[in-house]
Amino acid sequence: SVNTDFLQTNADFYNAEIYKSAFDRSTLNSINNWVEDKTDGMIKNILDDISEDAIMYLINALSFDAEWQNIYKSNQIRNGIFTTEDGTELEAELMYSKENLYLNDGKAEGFIKYYADSKYAIAALLPNEGISISEYVSSLTGDSLAALLAEPQHTSVNTAIPKFKNESNLEMNEILKSMGMMDAFDQSKADFSRIGTASDLNIFIDRVIHKTYISVDESG
Repeated sequence: SVNTDFLQTNADFYNAEIYKSAFDRSTLNSINNWVEDKTDGMIKNILDDISEDAIMYLINALSFDAEWQNIYKSNQIRNGIFTTEDGTELEAELMYSKENLYLNDGKAEGFIKYYADSKYAIAALLPNEGISISEYVSSLTGDSLAALLAEPQHTSVNTAIPKFKNESNLEMNEILKSMGMMDAFDQSKADFSRIGTASDLNIFIDRVIHKTYISVDESG
């Protein structure tokens, strides 16, 4: 039994599409097809099955597809070696360019490269020798990162970045619990009464799934 105020809030503030459906194979396919469509085909099969105890899925998808302001030309792409953090050397197509927004906070250096409409940009950061990626990320705060990105140095920077694709599929339950979100996953303690009620069980969160896909090439 769903609280109508919950449905109305989602419609009013999140423009959410809300509908009732039998939780069978057709709904599994509908969910996967919706995510694939909303991510321009990048993410497929967000779900493998629907649990018999499931009563609701809350799904959010975000897709960003943009062209570089200055696309890499064929003479700017050369085969080379990219060294991963653990020292593994991989053959890669490296994209070379001169950029003019340089970043350096004493622990890492990098650059900003804009996309076509100049509304968005990518910031690439490389930790200094002897500083691991995890150490650098742990040292960042919202304020320090914002300050770094707000005041790039206007100077010529020779850059090389690899063309790459990467994806991850994480179940976020334990991560969220470690951040203090405990009761929501506990069937005896969770309180989702403002969403609705179920006659045979207390509503709680069973799984939080986070799936990402990124592709970077000469176009964007």
